[in-house]
Amino acid sequence: MHSEVVRSSDSTGPWYRDITASQWRVLVAAWGVWVNDALDFLAITFVLGDIARTFGVALDTASLLLLATYGVRWIGGLAFGGLSDRIGRKIPLLITLTWFTAGAVATGLSWNFLSLAVFRLLLGFGMAPGFSLGAAMVAESWPERHRAIGIGILDTGWGVGAIGAALAYEFIYPSFGWRGMFFVGLPPALLLALFIIFFVPESAAWKEGRASSNTNASNHPVRRLFKRYPGRVAYLSMLMFVLCFGSWPFQALLPTYLKTLDLPASVVSAIAMASATGQIFGFVASGFIAERLGRRLAISLMIGVGSACVTGVVLSAHSPAIALVFSFLSGFFLVGSSGIWGTILTENLPRDVRASGVGFLYNFGVIGGGPAPFIVLSTINRLSFSMALGIIMFTIFAALAGMVILRFARETKGLDLSQIDREA
Repeated sequence: MHSEVVRSSDSTGPWYRDITASQWRVLVAAWGVWVNDALDFLAITFVLGDIARTFGVALDTASLLLLATYGVRWIGGLAFGGLSDRIGRKIPLLITLTWFTAGAVATGLSWNFLSLAVFRLLLGFGMAPGFSLGAAMVAESWPERHRAIGIGILDTGWGVGAIGAALAYEFIYPSFGWRGMFFVGLPPALLLALFIIFFVPESAAWKEGRASSNTNASNHPVRRLFKRYPGRVAYLSMLMFVLCFGSWPFQALLPTYLKTLDLPASVVSAIAMASATGQIFGFVASGFIAERLGRRLAISLMIGVGSACVTGVVLSAHSPAIALVFSFLSGFFLVGSSGIWGTILTENLPRDVRASGVGFLYNFGVIGGGPAPFIVLSTINRLSFSMALGIIMFTIFAALAGMVILRFARETKGLDLSQIDREA
């Protein structure tokens, strides 16, 4: 029954030869959902100023739309995670794809700031399990020795979605305005839904666990998560919160900062795409780094180097060639480190609460990303700092805090998921 889950651990050939066609399809489906998730969400980071002008609100007020989206994700993560632990991974993955795509289209149709905020709340609820469900599916299907690599590749979807948002800003925005940015994800979402329906199998590990589990209401996965693992939930929540907070002053405010320098749209798009390209390579590399150095040291190293590179891109923005290099490196190290987050979460949670736990913990963590732009903008307004200084200061502070917290994390390199299940 585990023939699709684990191939021979003694294989001496290239790692990718250990992965079956079915396992690749699982990764492609999860990756595609994460691409669309990023595309639909990140489009708004390019047009916060346009939205503020359209609806007559201040820029820091418009930045609260990021918090509106992120603030409800933990609820959606719990709801979809609990559903996934009860009915399987595949159907909830389809539901979340449909939900956040509809939310993005509704964003483009909004008629005032209140309706826009409501649609972003709904999008946030639906996009919550986009990564966590995919991470659970990959973790449960890929061989243990390549699990971190698979989840790292999965996370490249965020970088590809970021490139898609940058390209939409360069080619769609000039002709269709900010509203047109939110319709770009509709065609690929339709194709991806068909692929998931017809070509992606349900998780064999979930089927196995479901066959032997108690399914009554008192044994609900969400209830078990908080009752059995309160300390683990509290620690991992804090870790994810700090790590997410650290990357979002850079991710959310870089396009806005570059636009304040009156740089051409093509330059803004190019620097943003350099970061997104760096993220893609960083996500892939993060899996190999985590397998070599361990989960804790790999993240600490990447966020430390990444925060220094953010300083470089912000201070060199008037020199596009230099800014492109630092932007790539910032994406590679700082944002790319998140390719290891899903591995840490899936390896710290047993099968019967894995989707619920990853769904909650990852999306509780991203709440830290939601207020980060608002906090940065509010702080620089109150203290008369430049936006450049605000981005640099908060990014470095959060990176240092993350390194301290990671010292207390359990190292899970080399653990088999069945070992974690037995511990539970």
